[in-house]
Amino acid sequence: MLVPAWTAVACEDCGDEFHIHEDWANPPSRCKRCRAERAAQWYERSCEDCGAEMRIHRDWENPPTLCKSCREERARRWYEATCEGCGRSIRANREWKNPPRFCKECKEAYAPKDAECDHCFKSFVISTAGQIACRQKGWDLPRRCRDCRELFKHRPFRTLRETTALGKTVYRTYNSLGQLIAESRDEVTLTGREERRHRSPAGKTVGISRDEATIFGRKYRETKRADGSLKSRSTERATVFGNKLTESYGGSSMTKRTTKTETTVRGKKYRRTE
Repeated sequence: MLVPAWTAVACEDCGDEFHIHEDWANPPSRCKRCRAERAAQWYERSCEDCGAEMRIHRDWENPPTLCKSCREERARRWYEATCEGCGRSIRANREWKNPPRFCKECKEAYAPKDAECDHCFKSFVISTAGQIACRQKGWDLPRRCRDCRELFKHRPFRTLRETTALGKTVYRTYNSLGQLIAESRDEVTLTGREERRHRSPAGKTVGISRDEATIFGRKYRETKRADGSLKSRSTERATVFGNKLTESYGGSSMTKRTTKTETTVRGKKYRRTE
């Protein structure tokens, strides 16, 4: 009967000899003491998501807080989105309620900026999305706050000629909801020039209209903002049926508007702008 042989081998860690048996299917490569020291370097930690136990080594600089399956599950939640400003790829998570619309570069280049409303003179913020939308559509940045934009959104407008308590003539413009948009009065400057001054409901000057003429003698009306920049231009013309109307161009996108004179059921005339 053959007696199984023992063989002396050197430990991979410390070099000391130890014996292994030739019948062992997976003989150790380290001595008992080194195996114990290596085992002491490992400890148990629970996965932050599922609570499963994980083995962590003390030498790891960044030990995991999630088990392998949870890391894979979290990785599947990420996807590639496209920046609405420049088309770059940005990472987004399916669990975010408000996924990003713009990359870091666009958010820095078009950071929200403060502005003063042309109509009510209150401060408002022009967002990153608003600036990029204006750039893409070729518009100037908004000059009115959100409340005033809402005020001007309800068309058609009606301009009525009214009389103040002091007997002065005033032209008041209302939107389709009956909200006052502006009040205008005719004035004469110190140099004798006639003009129409437009004021917001708060009494702030928002524009001045004057009659002008081209080098060819064609008359038109020009309205400038309080800062002197062009707000709109309008010309009078007649339809094929002889009805007079005013065509105006203005706003950041130079939108075309048509104003006609109409009469209420009570016979009162007013100007309707569409």
